[in-house]
Amino acid sequence: MGALAWTIYRPEHLVVIRGIGVFDIYFATSFREAMRAEGAAGFCKLFDLSRADIHLSNEDLQTMVASTRLRGPIQSGPIAMYLGKTPPPLLVDMAILLRERIGHRRRVRLFTDESLARQWLAAEGPAVNPPQELLQLPARHTMSASLRR
Repeated sequence: MGALAWTIYRPEHLVVIRGIGVFDIYFATSFREAMRAEGAAGFCKLFDLSRADIHLSNEDLQTMVASTRLRGPIQSGPIAMYLGKTPPPLLVDMAILLRERIGHRRRVRLFTDESLARQWLAAEGPAVNPPQELLQLPARHTMSASLRR
């Protein structure tokens, strides 16, 4: 199986995550750390999970929710999860479970239409405005090191 990767679009305050791979605790952790390091934690996030699998145990979900609670002064941007036009039931179930566990701590919505997901993110906007010098950096394409197995 391939890997999930992300591209940061600084002028749009948007991060797009896509690819063929597994969305698991290792990916989530490396993604979160990369967003903090890149100054993109407050950006809108579009998770294209249409060709991905979500593999999260109950313990993984608890860890992710606890991390969300401990964000401190860094605010996180909204998350749109695009599941594909006709997503498999297991993917839908896992995405709903993830969204429910996160609860109201984050703005999270599930979509079966990518254009609607992008419209919602544009309407929601990023959590914080990044420093001006970050906006001058080019878009970056990054792959999680934990997934290059």
